[in-house]
Amino acid sequence: MPHLHLQTTADLPENDSIPETLHALVEAFAQVESVGSGSLKAYHTLRATWVVGEGHPEGFVHLEAAVLTGRSLEVRQVMSSTLVAVLQERFRESLSSGAAKLTVEIREMDRETYFK
Repeated sequence: MPHLHLQTTADLPENDSIPETLHALVEAFAQVESVGSGSLKAYHTLRATWVVGEGHPEGFVHLEAAVLTGRSLEVRQVMSSTLVAVLQERFRESLSSGAAKLTVEIREMDRETYFK
């Protein structure tokens, strides 16, 4: 039951194509071992107000992928690199211009306490 929660700052031109970006994330993530597209949820939060520290690009793209416990480190690393590749492509303009910073987090949800 992976959840993909994409957060972006409102100043990024790529925000105009967020639905397509979410579809690309789901399609790529579904190809990773132990992930099925029928269980994926992807959603976006647009950050209208934010502050970053000195020296950090003004904008950001952050994706949190929440997955159930039990996957090996190697599988979680593949998950991370798969998602990074999609986001690097989808936010190429903002990342290459230095207008935004990209981060991806794979977070494990406790299988014994997660309810669906």
